[in-house]
Amino acid sequence: MIQGLGITDEGSYNAGPMTRADVEKVLAEHAAGFAARDADRLAAVHAADGTFESPAAGLVRGREGIRGVYRYWYQAFPDFTLTWGPAIIDVAGAVPRAAAFWSFQGTAAGPFFGDVRPGSQVKMVGAAEYTFSPDGIVSIRHIFDFSAVLVATGVLKIKPTT
Repeated sequence: MIQGLGITDEGSYNAGPMTRADVEKVLAEHAAGFAARDADRLAAVHAADGTFESPAAGLVRGREGIRGVYRYWYQAFPDFTLTWGPAIIDVAGAVPRAAAFWSFQGTAAGPFFGDVRPGSQVKMVGAAEYTFSPDGIVSIRHIFDFSAVLVATGVLKIKPTT
């Protein structure tokens, strides 16, 4: 739950539609969760019944499942950093939305979809699409080249052609 969005201690929302400033506050808290390397803080930004979708995780429903996705990536890449570009925000429609490009950098250290080469450096770029409610992130969808990540970590082998 995000503080300062008109949410009462009982968890009910008592204000009008979300503003651009509200969305920016949620995005800032999301980025702060990544900066703190804190899966619990990241999950707390999501609505309790929210969704997380990516090529790696598929469609995950609920805050606990989403927390598991963040934990998995931090176990696989304990040093990873995610750098966000400026978000494009739309609060004029029926559902507040945002989109942003991001870049990921990390070193494989733990289990990651199979036998990983520890020490493998992974760099990738991707994009995220968000929808919001006063309860936080209702849905987030990441788009990136997951096959390239699997190749970089040694999980997916490419057969040379001759």
